[in-house]
Amino acid sequence: MATQRTGDETGGRRELRANPFGNYSLLEAQQPARGAGAGTNGTAAPARESPFANYSFQEAQQNGQALPFPPPSPTASADAGSLGADKLQIPDDLANAYTQLADNASADGSTHSLYASEPGQHHHQQQQQQQQQQFQPQHFQHSGAISIEQYAIRTLYEEFRDRAAAKIDTIVELRLDREPNLAKHLDHGVDPTFDRTLEKLGMLARRRPRVIIELLLVWRKTTIDAADDDPLDNSNNPAIGSAPLPDLARHHHMQAAALSRAHYIVRERKSLVSVYILCRALSAVVSQLDASHLDGDLGDRLEELVFGQVKQVNPANLRRSQNRREIQDLYAQLIGRISGIRFSSMSDRFIAELERIPMVSSGSDERIVELLHNMRFIRLRVYPIDALEESSAFLLSCAKFYSRTSGSLRLKHAWATLLTELLMPIAAVVDVEVNLPELVQAIDIIYAKAMKMASKVRHVTVAFPLAAATLCISRREVFHQRWLSLLEYCIQRLKDKQFRRVSMDAILRMLWVYLFRYPEASNVVLRRIDSLSRIFFPATKLHAWPKTVPP
Repeated sequence: MATQRTGDETGGRRELRANPFGNYSLLEAQQPARGAGAGTNGTAAPARESPFANYSFQEAQQNGQALPFPPPSPTASADAGSLGADKLQIPDDLANAYTQLADNASADGSTHSLYASEPGQHHHQQQQQQQQQQFQPQHFQHSGAISIEQYAIRTLYEEFRDRAAAKIDTIVELRLDREPNLAKHLDHGVDPTFDRTLEKLGMLARRRPRVIIELLLVWRKTTIDAADDDPLDNSNNPAIGSAPLPDLARHHHMQAAALSRAHYIVRERKSLVSVYILCRALSAVVSQLDASHLDGDLGDRLEELVFGQVKQVNPANLRRSQNRREIQDLYAQLIGRISGIRFSSMSDRFIAELERIPMVSSGSDERIVELLHNMRFIRLRVYPIDALEESSAFLLSCAKFYSRTSGSLRLKHAWATLLTELLMPIAAVVDVEVNLPELVQAIDIIYAKAMKMASKVRHVTVAFPLAAATLCISRREVFHQRWLSLLEYCIQRLKDKQFRRVSMDAILRMLWVYLFRYPEASNVVLRRIDSLSRIFFPATKLHAWPKTVPP
């Protein structure tokens, strides 16, 4: 069991302590039981075992690796975010690429639609409005010796471009009658060499964030334009010339339709692959940046670009294509990384979009559910105090939306799942922060709705984890007042195999908080533990009950 450093979020106020919260995934909590490891702390205090394994939303920390070139000299460096044309000597078309893409977006929507067009739409508008000048990294112009930064950017971009092109070609050559699994070819860990290339792009972006992000967007633009300029040639097709004369027109029409369909599939496939690679590359870049790199215009444009894909997505297309679903998940992960740097502006975009969607219109539930699905990677913070206030305001807005949901089972479950995954990480680190008025109000609203849902069987799988999470973030007196009622609910559901896992999960989380955060007198604690032990380990049975709970 991994331990979590609770002092990091609270300014080093508490010891290192194993706890069951971490990065929580409700979907994994509902899966079949599996073994959980044990962890130890790094202080003199004895380690406390936690009944939980790491959850799937634990983000891997980026391991910094040295670049394959020497560090730039002081004379060759420039401030982060500045193009530094006098030192970097980047062509004018690259320096203006981002502005050109933004201008083109208002005319043809190319920049704000990174997906391939939906069936029935024409793709030749982008070809007609193609930029006159496109950035080609091999055409870096320089006088005399190039700087280290210029050499590094050019070399690394060319490496990225060539490896990405090879992956696109490999996937395009697969059978056209079957949708390929992009994750099998492009996901993290499939190609360690390509993973290292993306990591190096991220490390180089620490010095030149604007240039690297612009390069990735221009690469995406030129890749799609190249697909438009590469139609399939059927002028020398021998099948047409050998067809009988009466059937020539019909055969020609069938061949043309087949070739047109093949060209559409190839272009669609290239588009999806390029978007997949772009999302991975931007995630690698953003993970290496901080607020100073994404302030002002660059951060706003990146937010607008990524959030636009989330806002405009058609849920029906995600149901038809697993690759589109995976790409949408990559956008959600990218949003989570950006929100770690620009939480206030990114969370405001989601709240504003939720307010614009009518609650009673046809299809609104599906749009809201998809929007909530993309919010699950946003991480609330409790330190410093400004971050706590922003997180509490965002959570209060979400709590009010959740309290107003009615009728739609899918919508209720989507809100409950999202709020559980937002609350679980901070449940491990909160202390005096639970007394903030906005946070108290949000927790009270969520708890009332969750307990109302917990009384109905169809909501148990999502209501128990949410109610437990709210109690773990409650004040001491509120926790002691409410936790026994939820504990009784959970014990009643232990007999039902369908709800056994989520019930035991909620019990153990509350028990951890009761023992280590809000303990009572020792004799009261021993009495509680003894009563629970008799339930979990009955004297009349030889095995631990329930059997599906991991050791």
